[in-house]
Amino acid sequence: MINQSLGKETFIYGIGRIIASSLAFLLLPFYSHSLSSISDYGLIQLITAFFAFSNIIFLFAFDASLMRYYAGENSTNRRVYLSNTYFSLIITSAVLASVLITFRDFFSVLIISGNNPDWIIKIGFILFFDSLRTIHLLILRAENKAYNFMLFQVTDIVLLASLNIYFVGYGYENNKVAGVIHANFLSSIFIFLTSFPIIFNRFDFKSLSFVAWIKIKNFAMPLVPAGVFWIILEYSDRKMLEFLMPADTALETVGAYGVGHKLGAIMLLMVYSFNYAWRPYFLKSKNEGEFQKISNYVFYFLGFFWMLLVLFVENITIINIPIINKPLINIDYLTGLSIVPFIALAYVFHASFILQESGPFLKNRTQNISIIRGFGVILNLLLNYILITYYQPLLGAAIATTISYFVMSFVIYSWNKSFFNFQYDWKIVFIITVFMATSWLLSSHALISLKATLLILYILLYPKIQNFSSNDLRKRK
Repeated sequence: MINQSLGKETFIYGIGRIIASSLAFLLLPFYSHSLSSISDYGLIQLITAFFAFSNIIFLFAFDASLMRYYAGENSTNRRVYLSNTYFSLIITSAVLASVLITFRDFFSVLIISGNNPDWIIKIGFILFFDSLRTIHLLILRAENKAYNFMLFQVTDIVLLASLNIYFVGYGYENNKVAGVIHANFLSSIFIFLTSFPIIFNRFDFKSLSFVAWIKIKNFAMPLVPAGVFWIILEYSDRKMLEFLMPADTALETVGAYGVGHKLGAIMLLMVYSFNYAWRPYFLKSKNEGEFQKISNYVFYFLGFFWMLLVLFVENITIINIPIINKPLINIDYLTGLSIVPFIALAYVFHASFILQESGPFLKNRTQNISIIRGFGVILNLLLNYILITYYQPLLGAAIATTISYFVMSFVIYSWNKSFFNFQYDWKIVFIITVFMATSWLLSSHALISLKATLLILYILLYPKIQNFSSNDLRKRK
């Protein structure tokens, strides 16, 4: 069954993502107790934002295009599409990295708040190797080798976490942010080298073809704005906090916001684990009839994890670590805890958007994705400016993010109804929303037993989800 395959691969990707990211999450408590100040964490957030933005630019959406043409093709055509994609990215990534390194004095002001320009050299190399290794791991996804993908993913995060602990804790005591960059540099090179055999066994210079490259490029180019818009939407809140807050408190504010955002972004891990399996699934199955059933399950499980996070995040962050007799996260870093429900909710709406992306992909209307995300970016920037300036910096930025993701999800859903047989089961959505709203109200309640009772009641809702989904399928038949 195709649907069972989706569930299996989502589970595997999810386990890998959760294990990997739980190790990465350990860095937040570590940073909170090891960095010189919360301003250092703010600077790390800005560097992370630049990595995310630049990865989109370095890849030119050729990764999405390769997935589109690679999945479902025979071995000969796969080799053609892979070879042309990879060769093109070697050239463009080398050029972009060279520009960063050559003009590092200029980029140091934009990226790292005027700190050591030599950091940009390592950042350039990180981006070069990351763009290529993305293709290595994408091939594993396209070939449904979820276990191999998970192995590389977990290895990457374990190595990155270990190197961070060493270089931040011991290797770069005078400048801990430099230690973070060096850890990323070494980890990026290692994963590139160890995953390179995936490409080596499939790449063929004889398969290079201008016609094939044009086909890949033509599908990819409309997606580039979508990728850029998404990254702007994802990280503009922190960059705008840096610009709109006074210079002497800007990095500290970004750091406090970054902690709350990091905790809320645990929801994004769940969304990613689904998306890793969802895109190859719908590109192969092209079955619109199962959309409502799948969306019911997606919203149900995301609702559960959202409730779990909102109800217990405060209890978890203040857990005392016995050996060092300190809270899990430094209390000075928790001023942004109030934004966690908003950020987590934004990613539920993001999951809805990802579900709806299948329509434009299947009908080659990918420009719709770019248009909607572009609209979301404009809305987000306006809301960030208004709410950060005139309301409250941290909550304002978080609310702006939530509203923007909601509007984008609503617009693509409305748009898709004109072209595709995609519908949500609004009865299920309403029930899940009631539970989520109740958990938000109870999140500040002291009784853990009351919170646990609500979660148990939600779990008991699962058979209803199955019944609704089964009845819907019978009606369609």
